[in-house]
Amino acid sequence: MYLKRFKLTSLVCTLTLLTACNSEIDKMAAEQAKQKDNDHKHETISSKGRLAISHAEHATLSMFELDKNQLLDTFNTTHIIDGLYASPGLRYAVAVQRANDLVEFIDGGLYQEDHGDHDHSYQTDPSMISFNISQAKPTHFDVNEDRASLFIDGDNSLNIPAGFLILDDHAIEQGKIVAEHTFENAMHGTAQLREDFVLTTHRSEAATNTLPDFVDLYHQHGDHFHQEQRFELNCPSLHGSAQNQDHIAFGCSDGVLVVTQSGENFTNSKIANLTNMPAGARIGSLKSSHDSPLFIGNAQRNYFYFIDPENQQMSEITWRENDSISVIASIAEQEEGHLYVIDSEGYLSIFAAEEKWQVTARFKVLSQTDDTFNLAYSHADETLFIAAKQQQKIIAVDLHDQKASTLLELDFEPNKITWLGIAQEHDH
Repeated sequence: MYLKRFKLTSLVCTLTLLTACNSEIDKMAAEQAKQKDNDHKHETISSKGRLAISHAEHATLSMFELDKNQLLDTFNTTHIIDGLYASPGLRYAVAVQRANDLVEFIDGGLYQEDHGDHDHSYQTDPSMISFNISQAKPTHFDVNEDRASLFIDGDNSLNIPAGFLILDDHAIEQGKIVAEHTFENAMHGTAQLREDFVLTTHRSEAATNTLPDFVDLYHQHGDHFHQEQRFELNCPSLHGSAQNQDHIAFGCSDGVLVVTQSGENFTNSKIANLTNMPAGARIGSLKSSHDSPLFIGNAQRNYFYFIDPENQQMSEITWRENDSISVIASIAEQEEGHLYVIDSEGYLSIFAAEEKWQVTARFKVLSQTDDTFNLAYSHADETLFIAAKQQQKIIAVDLHDQKASTLLELDFEPNKITWLGIAQEHDH
């Protein structure tokens, strides 16, 4: 009897201890979960971003931190940089060395990763990564959402064909290409991404130069592409392309070729050049916004036109007081739907997609215009950066207050610039 009471008492004590222990474990788990939630609340990094600046006369790139406007590091590229772009996720500087058949990548060190229920922000030192692309004449780099196409022109004199490849930030980090395609001949072409589809170019035997004259539709199958169709309307001397929600436009010597997408069905149409365009003028560059059905086209650098695919119309945009005013630098920002143009009088004109690409603001940003300028746009705040080569400085333009001021005094001549970092979220 005593033994049974002892066992029962022991069991009760054991259960009491286990209950207390489990209670303590639950308490610890709750505290850890609370701490984890608190940690997640601090994963967002507030930063003005970083500015990658290539040197005009040397195979060098300098990375500046914009919170304190100080140099973080300088990197040696293999050759002088011809083109400088931001990767789709704004993490990497894409250093295109077209003249030497090479593309290299510099990690800006500011980026976000999708963790399912939240985005985790990271801030590290910038670094040059080992991944590179060595192909003949890499040229146009076009970003669409979280992916980009890099068009490889090839080399006609060496019978090296053109091609295109697809990249995203994850693939760059892993040191690989998402998918690629090689054509039969060389051409100075372009590739526009539409989810699993790519609208790209074809140079027929009738083409009189290295510019293509037709548009093809390809469909992605894993790491390669299958051709779906060739659009029947030709586009002689094709140069310049852009896309919006439903349309993809290509500049031709005789007008603009427009491809319209409805689901997986693609149709084409042609908008002819205006009869009153300057002699020899043609649309050679196109910009767009996903929030507008209209495109803005540029001809002979100083003439702008809005292209309306739905009504099959082209109209000239009056943006300057007289013909003596010329364009000295420009950059488009697709997310906000703006085209920023600096003219020879030192004024910045802002073309807005929501206003049929009309000029909605114009103000002075440069006192000296006898220079070579390149532009970059910040996705963290309303700032436009101007690299002034001969003056060896970076000018920051506050687009909200419409004021310009010198941001960085450099000890080298800047050439191409691009902004890297974590983009501020916008409501659309």
